[in-house]
Amino acid sequence: MFIGHFAAAYLLIALFPSVPPLVILFGVSFPDLLWPVLVLTGKERVTVSPDNPLQNAIGFTSYPFSHSLVTGSLIAAIPGLFIAYFVSPLAGIVFVAASASHWLLDVVTHVKDLPVLGTGRDIKVGLGLWNYPRSAFVLELVFYTVITVLVVQPFMVVTLLALGFAFHLINANSFLGFSKKNPFTARGYAVAALFGFLTFIGIAAWIFAGM
Repeated sequence: MFIGHFAAAYLLIALFPSVPPLVILFGVSFPDLLWPVLVLTGKERVTVSPDNPLQNAIGFTSYPFSHSLVTGSLIAAIPGLFIAYFVSPLAGIVFVAASASHWLLDVVTHVKDLPVLGTGRDIKVGLGLWNYPRSAFVLELVFYTVITVLVVQPFMVVTLLALGFAFHLINANSFLGFSKKNPFTARGYAVAALFGFLTFIGIAAWIFAGM
């Protein structure tokens, strides 16, 4: 899931207007910002099939730190403490909650590869929407659209919808398989994820700041 996480960010921004939008945008993205760094440094592992571009063909073989509910939330609490000190206690709490929302939404799309604890003999969960790639593509777009229309200030709706649609279309190959080959290696996929999230955060933050 990609744009769906930002739908969750818009909802949290509406619920907590005193928290800077940038804090929440980074919060919902935190697991997928941490994950590429850990992959590139060898702390977590991912496998990419060169002959299948679909999302369900990507093997998240080990990501106990970035994508576990418990350990991931504890790690998110570290920047959360800094945010609590330098911004506000509420902002720190919302940042950690936003990071946890990433795991909850990923449960819907991922196969059973999401760790709960991140340590020991862990339980791994996932409802596997990615096994139905066309449905996943449509449902994520509908989810993003509905949340955006319902919670965002009217003057920003069209711009944020255009932003979400553009990024969803960029990611369409991983749902619809236009190419027979996967254009990414494991490291390339990690770099693309990092670049994609940072770019979306930057544009969305600019929109919330009033363009």
